[in-house]
Amino acid sequence: MASDRFDGDSYKTNQRREWDQVAGAWEKWWSLFEQSAQPVSDRLATLSDVQAGQRVLDISTGIGEPAVTVAKLVGTDGSVVATDQSPGMLAIARRRIADQRLSNIELAEADTEQLNLPDGEFDAVVCRWGLMFLPDVHEALSRIRQTIKAGGRFATSVWSTPDKVPFISLPMGTARRVLDPPPPPPQPGAPNLFGLGEPGLIERAFEEAGFEDVRSETLTIRVTADSPEQYRDFMSDIAPPIRTLISERSKDVQQAFWNAVVDGARSFPGPDGGVSIPGDAILVVGRK
Repeated sequence: MASDRFDGDSYKTNQRREWDQVAGAWEKWWSLFEQSAQPVSDRLATLSDVQAGQRVLDISTGIGEPAVTVAKLVGTDGSVVATDQSPGMLAIARRRIADQRLSNIELAEADTEQLNLPDGEFDAVVCRWGLMFLPDVHEALSRIRQTIKAGGRFATSVWSTPDKVPFISLPMGTARRVLDPPPPPPQPGAPNLFGLGEPGLIERAFEEAGFEDVRSETLTIRVTADSPEQYRDFMSDIAPPIRTLISERSKDVQQAFWNAVVDGARSFPGPDGGVSIPGDAILVVGRK
């Protein structure tokens, strides 16, 4: 039926609303997540060969990464343009930038598939965990490539397959195991967190968009929480699909579900009674 077909425009509208809804939660939990994620920002800057004085584009910056990392590298003689579709996330990015007294970042609300930026404007482009949410990755990559100067690089990160990213996949895997009926499968054709994680998929997309010297690597991060319960609270706050999934279940079922998430987190013990749950990021770089 036509109503069952994936609608990219509706999807993006919903995505924008959901990111706005969780912006405050990301501000609350940013320090916990960024302790683990900072190495990815650092590596993306290295792969894209960010240098002092350059002009760099950050796609899907969220609440400001890797824009903040890159801005410190390009210095006062350089500049960063950071885009995102969520005004709520950008508002928090603006506060973070002000807190760090950075004056070389320009924020812009933008749809990556419809970037309205000059051709050859940027020395380098970076994107941390943004491409997976795009209905048309090939169109986005083509537009990104157009904005880069000849010889410049685009470096991005995407999540690997669910089995290699348990810090994200644990709650949904728990839901499929303990809820009756289990959650429905993703809608065919719809983007998802792990949609670009199959081996070779994102690399081929880069090459089809015209990038040269495409290469990839894997970087494992570990999300560390003080306790399994803190991990539960973190995921509950930042993942509205999970809350929606159980919102119509009974209180007892909801409690049983979150207890099972806590038990699952205990499988990844960290120091001092905490938990340390891994996730593999695939980093890809290509040259224009």
